[in-house]
Amino acid sequence: MEKMSKIFKLMMLLLLVSTAMATAQTIDKALGRVEKVNGVYVFTDSEPASKYEILDRVKVHITWSGQYNEVRDKLVKKTLKDYPKCEAIVCDNPAIVMQYDPSVADSDKALARVRKVNGLLVFTDCEPINEYDIVERESATFGFSSDYDSIRNKLIKKAIKDYPDADGVILQFKTGGTDRAVVIKFK
Repeated sequence: MEKMSKIFKLMMLLLLVSTAMATAQTIDKALGRVEKVNGVYVFTDSEPASKYEILDRVKVHITWSGQYNEVRDKLVKKTLKDYPKCEAIVCDNPAIVMQYDPSVADSDKALARVRKVNGLLVFTDCEPINEYDIVERESATFGFSSDYDSIRNKLIKKAIKDYPDADGVILQFKTGGTDRAVVIKFK
């Protein structure tokens, strides 16, 4: 009887340890928190992690100025004019205009699941929620003729070349300034 009790306790301990290890291995590194722009959550290279309702998918024709922040802000302004109940926008083609499910807490509305581009998680207007180390800050100035995708891809290509073990990049766009990719490695 005592031997069975020891075996049972050992099995329970193994189950507990394996569950803890599985939980530790399934941390979602693609989660981040997006920023609000003019009261609207903006998801670029990401999508909301919380429940939402699509109000519409719209093709927005905005003259490209070469500055990501300027184009993003124009998109938000135009969308709010046409969809005053809009709570969030996924910047894509077409853009997805949405409002959150009423069950979603305000604190969860900023949660985003970011996309991978060429193997790196891309955090644009978004901060990873998991702990990370900054490997390097890559900077580049591309002028007014480059669009978001080409700037993003050039920064990612340089990050992959210089830091092949990186997990992701936090893209920072500065109107009239130097665009930057903060190369990160999760802890």
